[in-house]
Amino acid sequence: MVKSFGSALTALGLVGALAACSTPGANGTHSASIFGDKVDTSNIGIATRAQAALEKGDTAVAVDLAERAVANSPRDAGFRGLLGNAYFAGGRFASAEAAYKDSLSLLPNQPQLILKLALVSIAQGKSGEALAQLDAARDYLDPSDYGLALALAGQPNQAANVLESAARAVGADSRARQNLALAYALQGEWDAARTVAAQDVPADQLDGRIQQWMTFAKPAHAYDQVAALTGVTPAAADPGQPVRLALSPQDSRQAAAEPVAVPVAEPEPVLVAEAPAPAPLPVEYAAAPLPEPTPILAAAAEAAPAPIIEAPKAQPKRVKAAEAKPALSPRAASFADSRPPVRKASFPKVARGNSNSVVQLGAYASRDFVGVAWDKLAKKYPALRGYSPATARFGSAKGLVYRLSVQGFASDDDARDFCEALQGAGASCFVRTIAGDAPVRIASL
Repeated sequence: MVKSFGSALTALGLVGALAACSTPGANGTHSASIFGDKVDTSNIGIATRAQAALEKGDTAVAVDLAERAVANSPRDAGFRGLLGNAYFAGGRFASAEAAYKDSLSLLPNQPQLILKLALVSIAQGKSGEALAQLDAARDYLDPSDYGLALALAGQPNQAANVLESAARAVGADSRARQNLALAYALQGEWDAARTVAAQDVPADQLDGRIQQWMTFAKPAHAYDQVAALTGVTPAAADPGQPVRLALSPQDSRQAAAEPVAVPVAEPEPVLVAEAPAPAPLPVEYAAAPLPEPTPILAAAAEAAPAPIIEAPKAQPKRVKAAEAKPALSPRAASFADSRPPVRKASFPKVARGNSNSVVQLGAYASRDFVGVAWDKLAKKYPALRGYSPATARFGSAKGLVYRLSVQGFASDDDARDFCEALQGAGASCFVRTIAGDAPVRIASL
C-alpha cells in the first residue's frame, strides 16, 4: 500500500506515463502506440483501470490489471512502463526493475522511466547501475530530480554541484533548495545544510529537520531512503515478474526474483513532521553565499546569477514546513498520469502563460546554430511560431551546448500536450523546467 505523501515528502511514482497513448486506427480495432508496436485498443480500458487503482492506492488490483495489459500487448512499451509503476507502488523493486528495462528495450528514449529505474536500482543496493542509468538521461531530467537521485545513489558531492546550479536558477523553488540542503546533509556538511534549509523551514522546526536528516543519513537497509522519500512500503517478498510476460524465452530477467525478507512494518518516515505545527514565526534568511557551482554545471547560474540565499528584507516570508521538503518534481511524483490515455494529435491553442515549463527542441554546439535550427523548425512546424523561442547554455558530458526551446505555456500540462502534438507530427522534443533560458533574438521573427 502506498502511503500518501501528505505527511511524507510526495507520493512518488515518478512520471507514470500511461501505456497506450494512441490514435484511432483505420479499422477502429487497432492503433499505433507511440510507445511501441500495434496495440489492441481494448487494452486501453484495462490500463485505465490499472491507473485508477494506482490512484486509489490499490496496488494489488493495479498489478493484476497491468499484467493483463502487458500479456495482451507484450510489445507495447507504455503498458510495461505502467506495470513497472504498479510494481514500484507495491514495493516490489526487483519486479519494477524488470518491467522498466523491458519498456526501455522497446523504446529507449524515456528519460523519466530511466529515473524510475535508477530509484528501484538504488533500493536494491545497485548504486553503480543507478549512476550509469542517471548519466544516460541527465540532459533530459529536471535538475532537482537528477540531483536528488545522485544523492540517494551515494554521490552527495556530485549531487550538491548539480543542485547548487538548480537552486540558483531563475524561478527556483523551495524543493530545489531543500534537495540541496539534504545533499549537504548526506555529505556531512551540516552547517551548510542548516543554512540552506533555514530559507524555507520555520526556525522553531529547523532543529527537528536536521535531526531527521541525521537519521536519514544512516539507513539500515539499501531501500530505506528510497522508501522514505517515496512513501512506498517495501514488500515482504518479491516473487518477480511472471515468466509469461518475458519479451523472449531467453530473457533471464523474467525469472522469479529471490524472495527478500524485509520488515513488514512500514518504514518510519524520517523526513515527516507528523503533527501540524503552530503558526510559524517569521524567518530571517541567512546571508552567507553558497559554494560556487562547478564550471561544467554553472551555465544556469551564469545566465541567471540571482543569489538563492538572499531574500527580500522588508517582509520575511512565512513558510509552512509541509511546503518545504526534499522531493521529486510534481511530474515525477505520481504513479499514474491523471490525464486521459488517449489524446488527439492536434496542437493546443496558443497560450501566453508564465509557466516555468519549456519544450526543448534541440541542443547545438554553437549559439549560431540555434537561429538556423529555429528557422528550419518553425517553417516545418508552423505551430511553433505561436510561442517564444529561447536558448540556454548547458554543460553536458559532451561539452557546452546551447539548448533551443519554446516557452509561453500556461502550465506544465499545456507544455506536455504541445510536445506530444509535435511528436505526433514527426518532431523530437521533451519538456523541462526553465534553467537560465533567455529569449532568442532572430531577425526572421
